[in-house]
Formats: sequence, structure tokens, C-alpha cells
Amino acid sequence: MSEPKGEPKRRSRRKPSAREATPLWPPQPGTGLALAGVLPLFATHYFYAGLYNTTGFSLILAMGVILAVCLFRRDLRQDLMRLRGLEVPGALFAVVIALALLSLTPFAPGGPHPVWEFTGQGPGSTSIDTSSTSAEIIKLLGLSVIFLVGAITGSSDRRARIAIWLILGLGLALGLWAFFGSVTGTVYSTGGRRLEGHFLNPNTAGTFFACLLILTLAMLTREIRAAGAKEKLVRALPLSAIALTFAVCLLMTGSRGASLAFVGAAVTFITLQVFSKGFKLTRGLAIGFGLLLGGALLVYLVGDLLVERFFGTDRDAGVRTSIWAAHWKAFLAAPIMGYGLGTSESVNLTVMSASTFDYLMNIRGILNVYLQWLEQAGVLGAVPMFLCIGWLIIWTGGGAFSRTRMTLPLIGLLAVDAAFLLHGITDFALEAYSMSAFWAYLLGLQFALAQGTSSR
Repeated sequence: MSEPKGEPKRRSRRKPSAREATPLWPPQPGTGLALAGVLPLFATHYFYAGLYNTTGFSLILAMGVILAVCLFRRDLRQDLMRLRGLEVPGALFAVVIALALLSLTPFAPGGPHPVWEFTGQGPGSTSIDTSSTSAEIIKLLGLSVIFLVGAITGSSDRRARIAIWLILGLGLALGLWAFFGSVTGTVYSTGGRRLEGHFLNPNTAGTFFACLLILTLAMLTREIRAAGAKEKLVRALPLSAIALTFAVCLLMTGSRGASLAFVGAAVTFITLQVFSKGFKLTRGLAIGFGLLLGGALLVYLVGDLLVERFFGTDRDAGVRTSIWAAHWKAFLAAPIMGYGLGTSESVNLTVMSASTFDYLMNIRGILNVYLQWLEQAGVLGAVPMFLCIGWLIIWTGGGAFSRTRMTLPLIGLLAVDAAFLLHGITDFALEAYSMSAFWAYLLGLQFALAQGTSSR
């Protein structure tokens, strides 16, 4: 039967979903900012984790330019101004910076350290190494800049999603490079046959791949939940391959602390899902348990290096305990203001003796980020820093439970926080500037994303 004349022919067209309308090419709006924030971080990972000040300062300069451009643009500036809850962590961070600056003078509580009088270089300062403390203050200010870049990126769901995918993509490239460099011997390793890439420490590399793995599992769970019955396998395969790459890299680092931190982060990820769903047995929870079992099987099959190192835990635990005991005594000698930011190696030289020489002679950090902060900044400086980070994480957690979109990426980012915090108990990955910058970016990303200020 023909249609009546004069009536336009109607065609049924289904509106594409948000997922279908996000092709890989051409780049979507927001890709430029996401790439501008993520790419310098991974470049710093590659250039020896920012352990050299020149590399760290270069990252700060690049991020400062990016932040200036963002503030120049009215729409991005408004996205930042709409964020709530920055007053408290901002004030706490300002206290940390103010106390660090005060430690460069002789007027801090407790007065100048006696070492200045001993060397005849008075009036001295609380810090025993003012050049290192000055450099650390610049680095801390740089972390605040990186946090703000992450926050501006996370103020848009689309930009945050693109940033996470870029992190996983660049992480995959770095992981494959590190893997082939390790097995072929073309990338030198200070840890023998343990994978470390250019992080100059296998445990730092372990933290990096543990964080990427948990973030990949969060995105994998999200893709499986969102896909139809016929699409699940197609959507799961790419992310499963990426997760397998990160898992193998993590195992090849042989890092016990990073592996346990990943397990703790995975438990955090599953637990937060349970709370977000009101203790219901969800498909995501079943997937999470399956992934944990798969990880245990992977350790059994190819984790001989990790298992071998676990058998040496008693010996290494004794060394770490001795290191912590020596530096705990150093902290008790200056508990209020500490010895100044960036002075852990100098303090290590002062506590070294004939009885402690064997385990203090060749360490770059205290192997406990909390004790290191207490020793360097004292109670007055460390407590505000701990509270600042805690506030950001708690605020993100509250937002993750109240949002209806991007919930799984937010829970994954909170689990990444858990990985950093847990491994910080037994190692010093956050002393590598690229790693602390990476976490600062993720904290900013999740803090803004939890508020759901913009869906564009």
C-alpha cells in the first residue's frame, strides 16, 4: 500500500548510544587535555621515574604550562571553580608548605639543628640539608599543579574516561617494552633478573603495574556489565589481554610488597562494590572473585621468582625491621619538625655505625613512606599531609557511592589508592617523583570525577 502523497517518508533510525558514538578516530573532544596530562607523566616514568631533579622539574614545568592554558580557557576554568571540598585539603597542604619553608630558617619550633653550630655555619636551620629541602618544596608545589590538572580533566566524565584509557594504553606500551627489555637483557636491571624498566627499582615497577592492573580490572568489569550477551566476549578480550600483560609484568618484578598491595587493592575493589550494591551478590562481585582466583593460578604457573622471594621474607623482614628501628630512633630525637624534607639520605648517614653499616650502607629510602615523612617533616608536617590525602580519598568514596555513572572507574581509582597506601608500608615507590606525580594526577582525577560536575 502506497503512502499518502504529501506526507514525508519516515525512516526508523536508532539513536546511537554514548559508547557507539565514541569511535577511536577522530579524537573526541577532551582528548587533547587528557593526552596533555597523561603523556608527560609516562615520559617521566620512562626517563628514570623522575629520580633526577632535572627530570622532575621538567615535568613540573610542563604541567605548569598545561595548567596555565586550562586557566586561560573560560570553560575549563569554570569546571575547576565548580569543584567543592578543596578548601580543607588546600588549607592542610598550605600548612605543610608553610612548615617546610619555616624549616629553612632558625625560627622553627625546636630551633636550628645542632649540626649547623658544630660546623660553624650558623645561624643554621631546622633542616640539615637546605638545598634538598628547597628542592622537595618545589616538587610538592609541582604535585599540587599536577593534582589540579587531573582535577580539571576529571571534571568531565568524557575527559576522565579518555584519560583512563590513555593511561592503560600507554601503560601497555611501557609494559611490553619493559617485558621484552627484561627477557632479552637489553634493559639493565639493578635487581638481577627482576623486571624494573627504567624505574631503577623492581619494587617501584611492581607498584606501577599493580596500580595499572587493578585499574584495568575495573574497566574490564565495567565493559562486561555494560555489554549485551553477544558482545561480552568481544569487549572483554582486549582488556583481558592488557590485564594479562600487567599481571605478567607485576610477577616479573618479583615484588612481594607490590603483589600483596595488589591483593589488598583487589579486596578493596570487591568490598566497595559490595557496599555500593547494598551487600547483594552481583555479577561484578563474581567476576572479581574469578579474577582473584585467576591471579592465584597465574602465580602458581609462572610466579616462581615471586614465590622464591617469599621464601626469603624472614631474612629481608629482619633487614627492614633494623632499618626502621634505626630511623625511628632518629625520629624520636627530632619529633616536632624533623630534619627537613628530602633529608632521609643525610639522616641515614648520621645514624650509620659499625653495627648498622651492613643494612644502611646502600639504601635510597627508609622503605616506609609514613616513617620517612615523620622523620623528615616531624609530627607537625606529616600529620597535615596524611590528613590532606585522607580527606581527598574519603571525599572520593562518598561521591562514588552517590553517583550513578562512572561508578566502577571511581571504585577502581579508590582501589589504586589502597595499592599505593599499602605498598608504602614496606617500600618507597612514592619517593620516585614520577610515581608520586602519577598518584597526584589520579587523586585529582577521582576527586573531580566523584562530583560529576559535567557529563560532556
